[in-house]
This record gives sequence, structure tokens and C-alpha cells, in this order.
Amino acid sequence: MDQPYLFALAGTGFSVAFLHAAIPTHWLPFVAIGRARGWSNRRTLSAVLLAGGGHVLATTALGVAIAWFGFEMDHAFEHAFHWVVAALLVGLGAWLAFRKPHGHDCEHCRGHPGKFSSGGTDRSVMWGLFLMLTLSPCELFLPVYLTAVPYGWSGVAWLSGVLAVATLLGMAGLTWMTLRGIDRLRWRWLERPDPRIVGGLLCLLGLMMATAH
Repeated sequence: MDQPYLFALAGTGFSVAFLHAAIPTHWLPFVAIGRARGWSNRRTLSAVLLAGGGHVLATTALGVAIAWFGFEMDHAFEHAFHWVVAALLVGLGAWLAFRKPHGHDCEHCRGHPGKFSSGGTDRSVMWGLFLMLTLSPCELFLPVYLTAVPYGWSGVAWLSGVLAVATLLGMAGLTWMTLRGIDRLRWRWLERPDPRIVGGLLCLLGLMMATAH
């Protein structure tokens, strides 16, 4: 495998996934609900990891399905496939960078922090948070899985691991910092992360895909 490209893919994928995980709706509801119900920090972090794990598994399952489709397309079109993927990533990145901002599009990001904070047992609340994220994987980053197709299932597994680690680290890390009282910092810049950053990363990944073959 082309190790320099795989490390570049890992770095870009980590950055995109961490930016996605840093959106407050991925961790702030857990802090608010944990405090409202008197949860310990450990229990709140457990809820974050449980819901984040479901979110990662759902996104990974969709990503693997897309990768399988990519394998079929790669077999059919051979050398032209990586150009198609590169163009897709650059086009998606350019669209994100130059469109008018309308906020984040993920379905679970439109929920309300207090949705599961009242009523029910702690177990039902935790499973409610789990379902909130698991049933609404963000599809924006799924095309990235196609960039791992030339390296087979080992490349897909590598990328999946990077995205999972970045997502869980982002969610758990920001939750922990907020619980420790670092919420005095201003997080508003994360509420609507600049789409030009994510778009630029996707464009960069597409260019790397085009020049790596």
C-alpha cells in the first residue's frame, strides 16, 4: 500500500471527523442532561461513549456499503475510477466552501438538549440519547470511504478506525472539558463550523486521490 497517501488520508479523515464531532450537539446535550439528572462525570462520559459508539457503527456500516459499491465500480471501470472519486470529492468540497451557510444539516443536530432530560429512568434516557445519534448518521463524509477503495478492505478498515477514534475523542474530550469547568471558554465558533474548512479538506483529499495514481 502507498503509506504516504494512507497517512495523508488518515490525517485528513481525522480532521474532518473531529470537526464534525466538535459540534456542540454531539456532546453538550450529555452535559446538560447529566447535570439535570445528577449523574457523575463517569456516568455522563459513559453515555457519550455509548451514543458515540452507535453513531460510529451506523456511519461505518454505511461507509462499508459505499466501499463495497466502490469495489464493484473499480472492477468495472479500472483506471478511471479514482478520477471519478477525485472529482466527486473536489466537487463536494467546492460546494461546501462556496454555498451560502444554512447551519449544520445533520438530522440529530436539530434536536434539543433537554429532549431526554426529564422523566423516565436513567437507562431510558441513556438509550434515548443512543438512538438519537445512532439513527441519524451524517452522510456528508461518506464519500471519503471511496478514497480507500484502491487499497482494499485493509484500507477501508484503516480509514474506519481513524474516523471512529477522531469522533469518539472529540465527543468525549469536549464533554470532559466542559464537566471540568472549562465551559467558560466560548464554544460558539463550533456551533456552525466554517464550511470552507471542511470543504477545503475534501478538496485536498480529492487532489491527493488524483495525484496518487
